[in-house]
Amino acid sequence: MKKFLMAMVLCACAVLPLVAQDAEKKESTKPIWDHGDNVSSISYQNVPILKIYDQKDAYVVLYEKQSLKIGTAVIPKSWAKETPRKLNFRNAQPKIHPYMTLISKDGEFNKVWITINPSRFNSIWGIYPNGEEVQGTDATTLSLEL
Repeated sequence: MKKFLMAMVLCACAVLPLVAQDAEKKESTKPIWDHGDNVSSISYQNVPILKIYDQKDAYVVLYEKQSLKIGTAVIPKSWAKETPRKLNFRNAQPKIHPYMTLISKDGEFNKVWITINPSRFNSIWGIYPNGEEVQGTDATTLSLEL
């Protein structure tokens, strides 16, 4: 019986390196999701909106940064009339806080979605002070500082 057990242990020791080599070969091959055929060129950033000011030529959006500071983005109203649109508004569900989604394609700005309650009576909407000029109403791109 001792000889049989000793033979089994030797066989196991002889087979173990062969199995380890097969596992090593499998780890060196790329997984299917890393071949480049499933990688999207589109990326996005979501930021919570604190306030949107309506101005004659643009929307001035105050958004929350990660460092508990407030960022400002100026979005021209003309983007909603261009083809293809760079600015889209989406209705927010009743219990969802308003947010802005910046969509980039190949690392460059593509469009912005604002998900918000469309009612102008909502406290998130405001009117930009009359007579004050806004820089960036003729912008062609948008970037967010997080």
